[in-house]
Amino acid sequence: MTPTPDRGPDRGPDRGLDRRLDQAAELCRARGQSLTPLRRRVLEIVLEADRPLGAYDVLEILAEERGRVAPPTVYRSLDFLLDQGLVHKVLSVNGFVACSDTARPHAAELFICRHCGNAVEVARKAADPRLEETAAGLDFAIESVVLEVRGRCADCRADA
Repeated sequence: MTPTPDRGPDRGPDRGLDRRLDQAAELCRARGQSLTPLRRRVLEIVLEADRPLGAYDVLEILAEERGRVAPPTVYRSLDFLLDQGLVHKVLSVNGFVACSDTARPHAAELFICRHCGNAVEVARKAADPRLEETAAGLDFAIESVVLEVRGRCADCRADA
């Protein structure tokens, strides 16, 4: 797995992850929602991944830990995390990635390596002004924007 900014030698491998999970739980509480143990574990699995994970990837990991888990349970957990802005859905691969900025609504740009599958999110304060202008002209209210950009990451280009 590719190290994340939260995981440095001075911080220990789990501190950043625990902090993000605690922040997610607090965000849910502030919204009158609950980050149940299963939802928390599903979020943790997605946070630990360096590529988009599908529901069945998450299901497989949970099944190794807990035995049989019903697919609708995982789908409901992922839907909850999506509704709370804790993950983004990557439509091109039918997977999920953790949101890099859960503190505020934002437009997400996902840069996905077509070779290794690694995904990096860049959060933007707002959608492209042209997109907002077009939406206004259509009397369309934008609720979320996720732009998927596919290419090759620096590591994969270097290995070629």
